[in-house]
Amino acid sequence: MWQSLRIVEQCLNNMPQGQYKADHALATPPRKENTMKDIETLIDHFLDVSWGPVMPAGEAAFAAEGAKGNNTYYLVSDGSTGSYRTRIRTPSFPHLQTVPGLCRGLEVADLVSILGSLDFVMGDVDR
Repeated sequence: MWQSLRIVEQCLNNMPQGQYKADHALATPPRKENTMKDIETLIDHFLDVSWGPVMPAGEAAFAAEGAKGNNTYYLVSDGSTGSYRTRIRTPSFPHLQTVPGLCRGLEVADLVSILGSLDFVMGDVDR
């Protein structure tokens, strides 16, 4: 705990001066002091907070490590505020696909221990 506290203090002492938020319109909403000066900035702030930013049209895929394995996310944008298509692939489906190979040549009673060791979630399988 003491070492963690020293690391946090080191980060605070070595943090550079200046703004900590980006001024890019797609990344962050306008600053609060600017929203009360003109109506256009107030409208932009309201739309960014209520609908979210407008994403450029295109595709994006990325993976993030989760507790049970690798989660893969695939999004297609048509240029609106929401995604046109969203696909999430959790590790439960590939884990469940290994069951036939793992059970080949074993007894039916062994299936219980095999399914318990895989630790899949059925709600994740159909995403």
